[in-house]
Amino acid sequence: MQGELRTLYRKSNALQLMCEACLQMLDATGDEVAKPVEMSRRQIARIHDHILENLGRPLTVEGIAREMGLSTSSIQRHFKEHLGMTVYEFIRLKRLEAARAALERDGVPIAQAAWIAGYTSPTSFTAAFKKTYGLPPKHHRA
Repeated sequence: MQGELRTLYRKSNALQLMCEACLQMLDATGDEVAKPVEMSRRQIARIHDHILENLGRPLTVEGIAREMGLSTSSIQRHFKEHLGMTVYEFIRLKRLEAARAALERDGVPIAQAAWIAGYTSPTSFTAAFKKTYGLPPKHHRA
């Protein structure tokens, strides 16, 4: 029994030394550990700008990932972490904002505002618009 305890004692000491070495390595590279977060913010900013520049085109997470050279899961995870919404929710919101601006600024017909927001059905557009802004689009026309 004493031999087994000695072996267990040595293994626990070895494990403790490895843990301490890992902690020292982390302390030594403290600034480097934060770099992936900063990189993610830059990537999110690039994705954000890409979406805004291409709102009029069909956008998918897969297509954005391909153009940005990132994985779809990485984009989805970081986007949600940094902006508090999914990529699709962001695209939908920005398109609705563009439609709302066209309604308020130019007084475009509801069907045209629906098209601007990427909807083929004015009824679906009206429902989404009302859910987002609390009033139907006709109350936002100039």
